[in-house]
Amino acid sequence: METTDYYHKLLEYNETNQPLWQVFIVQTDGSSPARAGMKMLISTDGLAHGNLGGGDMEHKIIAFVREKTPSAPLQLSFDLGQGDLAEHSSTSMICGGSASVFIEPLFNPNHLFIIGAGHCGKALGQLAKLCGFRVRLIDNREDILRTAPLDCYHEKRYSDFINISAVVDFGPHSWIVIMTHGHVHDKEVLQQCLTQESRYLGMIGSKTKVAQTFATLPKQGFTTETLAKVHAPIGMRIGSQSPYEIAISIMAEIIAELRLA
Repeated sequence: METTDYYHKLLEYNETNQPLWQVFIVQTDGSSPARAGMKMLISTDGLAHGNLGGGDMEHKIIAFVREKTPSAPLQLSFDLGQGDLAEHSSTSMICGGSASVFIEPLFNPNHLFIIGAGHCGKALGQLAKLCGFRVRLIDNREDILRTAPLDCYHEKRYSDFINISAVVDFGPHSWIVIMTHGHVHDKEVLQQCLTQESRYLGMIGSKTKVAQTFATLPKQGFTTETLAKVHAPIGMRIGSQSPYEIAISIMAEIIAELRLA
């Protein structure tokens, strides 16, 4: 394996924050084709670049990473014989021995999608970046996106909001805040987001506006339980008024969901 090629692959995935894990062989005991220091990059889209010794163990590690998609570093031990290790994994290899592997995610799993790049959206993006979130700023106004400061996003995308799935990567680590310009498209976007998976879904607006929006959604098949998962009105109650105060209240709620849930 060429070292330069390995790290070129790492950088390629890192630039776009694509899900990627690095696996190291930490230690081996007994007879094993794996050696301490062997490493591999594993993605969910087919990449398995490097060498963990081959065989059943390597196959099981790749399958484990792609199935579990760990969001934090962890260390696992693999029995290379026929042992029964319920807490870890056994393989069909007959060479005997064991291997300890360290799995490290090389991407930011917490991706915040801010749908609306107005003053509050940009303020929220800036705070979210400082708090370690990967931020994608989304709007239907190209001029607003074009002039958005670099410190408030990692990526920016144009959308007419008809197909929000084209610009939002839904999943268990997706954090979504809806605050479209003038609230014109909030309901339209919310309806689409409610049919998809996310870690957090919030919508800005007054109690009256939120109540009016929610009153029509049960007629379209959305249950009370589904609507109860939406954080609306969004943010913690701190009497916020300015864009940054509103952004602080939203980030406080998001951080509480991340750390205390």
